[in-house]
Amino acid sequence: MAKICSIFARGDALMPQLDSFAHPELASLPPELTASIAAAEMPDLDEGVVAERLAELLRNAEISESGLLLANRESVDLSRSQAALCLSGFWLLAGDLERSHSFSQELPCRDGSFWHGIMHRREGDFGNAKYWFRKVGEHPVFQQLAELTGGTYADPFDFVDECRRSAEKKSSDAYQSCMMAQWAEWQTLMVHCLAR
Repeated sequence: MAKICSIFARGDALMPQLDSFAHPELASLPPELTASIAAAEMPDLDEGVVAERLAELLRNAEISESGLLLANRESVDLSRSQAALCLSGFWLLAGDLERSHSFSQELPCRDGSFWHGIMHRREGDFGNAKYWFRKVGEHPVFQQLAELTGGTYADPFDFVDECRRSAEKKSSDAYQSCMMAQWAEWQTLMVHCLAR
């Protein structure tokens, strides 16, 4: 299997690192946001733990005409729709599926449906996740994900099934592979949304 993502351990927690394909785009975000992403634990296949540093930065974020205004008043130059897409993804990483859902359910585009599908997969509503992935249809990141994950993420429907099976055995190699593929998924979709 191909190396799908870079991680390191901090205590008992697995910490994601930005992969080389995602680093330039995500490193262009405000430093506090980039640092908060780096400080977040590896997203679990379920709700996982709340990444407090990232959640605090996002908690009072606002979407304005000029993009996304973070709680610390740093701004990210994005369109309104890009800002909403990115907030949905940032909240997923922060571990607040409900807040992510509040954005993704209002986005009638394939990127919004993609974030929506991820959110439902992580909450364990696998049938609903597949519904939203059907609404995504073809997406430019699917091929990249298949390559990055060595086939672990060959298509979103099989990946939903693999996550469902793996969720029963958190210590298994399959579970760890799904977590790493999910991190590659988050990075590829976020880079895509930032570049829109």
